[in-house]
Amino acid sequence: MLDTQPRGTLATVVVGILMALAILAGPPSDAPAAAQANCAKANASPGDASVDELSDAVLCLIAKERRKSDLKRVEPNGALTRVAEKHTRVMIEEDCGQHRCGDEKSLNDRIVNSGYPRPGERYSFGEITGCSLTPQGMVDAWMGSRVHRKRILGKPYRDVGVGAGKGRPEFRDCGDGRRKGIYTVIFGSR
Repeated sequence: MLDTQPRGTLATVVVGILMALAILAGPPSDAPAAAQANCAKANASPGDASVDELSDAVLCLIAKERRKSDLKRVEPNGALTRVAEKHTRVMIEEDCGQHRCGDEKSLNDRIVNSGYPRPGERYSFGEITGCSLTPQGMVDAWMGSRVHRKRILGKPYRDVGVGAGKGRPEFRDCGDGRRKGIYTVIFGSR
């Protein structure tokens, strides 16, 4: 049989097919991690994001910090989220930047009453609070504080609840008259 195709044409076709398959396959396998590194609304002001978007951004940024330290991701927990959201509302209503505001019960009592630990179950928890113009600014501030950084990178923690709100707080370092995101994050392990 006579070969009528010029030499190299078959190789060109094979290379073309392989390139097309590579393009269809998409970026390398580390692309999902790179995509997760970009947290939506991380740099949004309270006026440019909903409370849920602010909470999601903080949760994403915390996951990013834990990933950088080769720690397991903390999983959102409904009970801890409800406690964090309620405390954030109280912080705004009472203009209080403390871990316990007004006539609130202790954090331990709030967590126990949430149903997070089952009766008789051993558990641990940690809480961080604060305010910032953006979620990224808040997480950066926490990571710059030895105590808050220790909470975010706490190895025993497996669960998390994030509460976000919007306001013009006057407490602590927040009182400059600008509208800010106000945050409570509660970490837990059981």
